[in-house]
Amino acid sequence: MAYQGQFSHSKTTCTVEATIKDHRIMEINVLENGRTEYAKKAEEVLERVKGQQTLKVDVVSGATTTSKALLKAVENALSSGAAK
Repeated sequence: MAYQGQFSHSKTTCTVEATIKDHRIMEINVLENGRTEYAKKAEEVLERVKGQQTLKVDVVSGATTTSKALLKAVENALSSGAAK
């Protein structure tokens, strides 16, 4: 199942789609994010989430705020899936 989550910070909205199979995060796709180099760099945090299967991962140095926004978007996606 795929679940979408969104989180807005400053002037940017982060939207992700998390694909879950057998209670594991299989994929996290960024549907919307900022266009700065920091925004792209922050997307590395999603690989950490997928690899460690937890939202409690280190943020990307130099892209802390956007990393946290992406983590919150993933959290919102997973929460929306759990609520169904």
